[in-house]
Amino acid sequence: MGRQGFGALVSDEQWARFLRAGATRRFAPGDRIVRQGERGDAVYMLAEGTVKVSMVRADGTEALLALRGPGEALGELSALSGLARTATVAASGGPCLTRVLSGPQFRLLVKSMALEGALWEHVVLRQSESDSLRAEMAALPAGQRLAALLLRLASLLGADTVPGGGGGRGTVLRFGLTQQELGDSIGLSRTSVAAEFARLRSMGVISTGRQYIAVRDVRRLHRVAVGED
Repeated sequence: MGRQGFGALVSDEQWARFLRAGATRRFAPGDRIVRQGERGDAVYMLAEGTVKVSMVRADGTEALLALRGPGEALGELSALSGLARTATVAASGGPCLTRVLSGPQFRLLVKSMALEGALWEHVVLRQSESDSLRAEMAALPAGQRLAALLLRLASLLGADTVPGGGGGRGTVLRFGLTQQELGDSIGLSRTSVAAEFARLRSMGVISTGRQYIAVRDVRRLHRVAVGED
């Protein structure tokens, strides 16, 4: 799996410079890395592991916003703006290894390597991702929403390969999320998610186990996501 997010927009040497400059911090599954509402300018460069990003809404409910993998810069917006953290980030599905930079360190490295353009491209891509998700939630039925989510997760976080449909290879997702959390991220109830999982299993598209989903037929899952199956 290659680097994601900000790390995908910089060279190997540039990414290595960020890692060398930071202090090592490890987080166990469930540990919070940054907390919504707190002030702080530390930036966590995610070297290994997966994190979930969530936000507490005005009504007090917590909503999953995204899953992120190695290559992400976590907390960079607060380092740039000086504002409080807008979301909570926690280790998910396993331990995480980060390198921690102070806000001034992060900004100095960005400037010294002329990465201002890459950083703002990263911010714009995140906003575009949020806009696309809102459009999906407004326009697509439950089955297509869940299939689209699984495709995104397979692209970002898929690890071990499994025998796939049509003679190809599938991928395994291990992220430690409940069906409720998956549903919250795409505006579906737990009951709707469970029903769609059952349908995808009956089609041979996925299989599921404790804290993992195996996508066995990526091509057919794509057809479901675009409404062709």
